[in-house]
Amino acid sequence: MSIEEKKKLRVMLKRIQGQVGGIERMVSDDKDCEAVVTQVVASMSSLKSVAKALLADAVSSCSKEEYTKLLKRFL
Repeated sequence: MSIEEKKKLRVMLKRIQGQVGGIERMVSDDKDCEAVVTQVVASMSSLKSVAKALLADAVSSCSKEEYTKLLKRFL
């Protein structure tokens, strides 16, 4: 994985940390359930994007079958 790709992942992970902190505050403040769940789903989607990027990088070191198995297992 290139330095630039790692930088992008770090930025994404920092954003996810912010999202999760926001969810924690929303729960503490008794915010509307739908709003909280919406943010949880957005965070999950962001985490899936990180996982996909990591798996895409791993494709060069594994067979197509192994890569497909990983995608099915984790996503």
